[in-house]
Parts: sequence; structure tokens; C-alpha cells
Amino acid sequence: MQASSHIPDRRGSSTSQYSKSPETTIAFPPSPISSEDKPSSHILEAIQLLRNRRACILEDNWNTIKLQPGEYEELWQRLGKEDEKLLGYIQDKISVDYDPGTWDFVVRMPTNVHERLGCLIRSDIIEQLAEFRKGNNLAATLAQNIRPSGSASIFLEDGARRDPDMQFKYNGAHYPSLIVEIANTQSKKDGGKDLPKLADQYITESGGSIRTVIGISLDYQCTKKATLSIWHPKYGSDVQGEYFAADETVMSQEFRTANGTRVTQRTLRLPLKHFPLPELLPPGDCEQEILIPYEKLADYLEEAEVEDQFVRMKAGALGVVPMGMRKRKRDLTPPETLNMADERRFEREELAAERLAEKEDEEWKESLVFGVICTDEKHLVAVS
Repeated sequence: MQASSHIPDRRGSSTSQYSKSPETTIAFPPSPISSEDKPSSHILEAIQLLRNRRACILEDNWNTIKLQPGEYEELWQRLGKEDEKLLGYIQDKISVDYDPGTWDFVVRMPTNVHERLGCLIRSDIIEQLAEFRKGNNLAATLAQNIRPSGSASIFLEDGARRDPDMQFKYNGAHYPSLIVEIANTQSKKDGGKDLPKLADQYITESGGSIRTVIGISLDYQCTKKATLSIWHPKYGSDVQGEYFAADETVMSQEFRTANGTRVTQRTLRLPLKHFPLPELLPPGDCEQEILIPYEKLADYLEEAEVEDQFVRMKAGALGVVPMGMRKRKRDLTPPETLNMADERRFEREELAAERLAEKEDEEWKESLVFGVICTDEKHLVAVS
């Protein structure tokens, strides 16, 4: 995963107002004052969430905290200065999303099924690209320039950060060409992935540079149903002029039915010529495609589920250590020690933040009384 304390540039500055349209202005109450000595209670809550995730004491794979854009930026700055080990763990192990429009700071850990299914699909695509590269034609040239990028962080034009489940990038492009997101149908109700919203954001906030978004939805609550959706940029015009949007070209097609039956006669098709942007597409005609039959997707999902059961039941083959043989672990060089001063400082800050939290909440509510009307839970519209 690519992540760092670097905060992506946004359109305009991180002020308390964002222009939504000529008719509507979204106004946010002022953020609680933050300084090097007194982070806000929301920042401390986010730091504690990240520590709990590192300590493996969180039951949920998906946790959300509200952070204003300024608090989000300050969070990374503080981690870079005060807790580099935690920052390194986040970069290596945790998927993080942030949406400045909703203030949602999301910390998530993909499930075993998601990880295994993603690995199998990625391996299939890589193997087919390797076959195309053996040729001496335009398909080989295109395939040579398509590379997997894992779950590297993507910073979109609206300031959002996304860590997708899978992505493939064409050499010379800023954004990946293909993104794959895997979600549980139930997770959307619990604040989890909203695949249509994600696809719309990926495509529109990359200026159409992200050419294909695949959403795989798994229903674990009641059935074995699994569906596939695909979005592409769509260009058109209306009475207001020209536009582009995310167009759902494949809409929730089942590749495994509710009773677990594999779907046949359908295939996921990824034309090689759709990977590069028009300005990066070499001259010539290429009709070759990456093909993954729906039946094969169902097989991959079943394999991932079986592997997950092995882990949960502690089943499967294990290495056997002969009787009497001891384990000799390596010496720590240099010895790992806790930075007790940092720990004590954070404890003091957390206690102080708890005492201030109630006061901050009251100040927040008071600011809503003057000149602001709450239209829903996520947006505040200023009175004209």
C-alpha cells in the first residue's frame, strides 16, 4: 500500500466553506482550535483507533470516524512527527479511505475471503497479460505497458483518498486504468462500501482517467449470491452543455446464484485498448481482450471461502517439530524498546481531550444556532 504523511493538494484551500453550486453554499461551523500541544478529541480518537487496529483488539473490519479536512491533515502531520512506527504500520498493513465531502475517515482490514478472491482474479489477469506479451503485435505492446499496482493509495481531485482492493495501471498514466472493489451487500447498510458511489467518485474525480471500475458484491447474510457490476466513463451533452459521468454498463449480474449455482454463458471482458488513455494509445487496431468466465469467478470465490474456513477452523496441513527440538529465535538487533515518553504524552493528551470533548460539542451546537440550518446528517446549508 502506498501511503505517507503527504496530504494531496485540493482544489482551493482547506477553508470552512466549499462551493457546491451557484445556488447553494455549504457552510461548516469553525473547527476546534488545534495546536501542537492540544490536538482535537477527534484526532486523538483516530489515533487510538489506529493503535487498536495495530493491537488487533477491534472486532469490526470497518471503522469510521468523522474528521474535518483540517483535522485529517493534522492527523498525518502528527503521526509523522510523533509516532513513526504507527505510521509505518498504517502504510504497510491498513487500508484507509477519506472523503472530505462527508468527513468520513475509514479504517478497514479486508477479510480473508476478499483478499483471497482478489489475489485469484489478479493472478488470472497477470497470466493473460503475460501470454499477450509473447506476441509481436499491438496487443503485446499494450500488455507490456499494463502493470498491477496492488492496493496503492489513490488521491482524487476532490481531495478524497481511496485504497482500492485491486488496480492495474498503464505506463505513463497518472491514475490506474482498472480498479476492482469487493464488498459485502450487508456492509453498505453498516456504513461500508457503496459500490455505485465509489465508481462515480473514481471516474468523475479522476477526470475520466480511471477507465473501468469493477464492483463485486457478496451476500453473506442470507444467501450465496454474488454479483458483478462494471462502470465506464460516459460522455454526452444535454441542455446545460457537454458532460461526462460514470455509466454502469453491467448492472449487478450474478456469477453465482442465491443457492450457490455457478452462472455459465457469461464472461467478464476487459479489452486491452480500454486500458490506455486516448493520448497513450498506440496507432493500430487491437481487438484482444482479457477474458474471465463467470463460472471461473464463482470457482475463485468458492476457493477463497474454503481457504477462509481452513483458517477459522485451524485446519489444513501443519509443519511438525520433532519432539525435544527447541525454537531458537533471533536476537533483537538493536533491542526494540517502547518510547515511554511518547506513550505518557499521548495518555495525558487523551485525558485532556476527554475533558474538552463535552465543551467542544457544546460550542459546536451553539455555532449551528446562528445562520445555519441542518438539512441532513452530513451537510449544513447556510441561510442566505
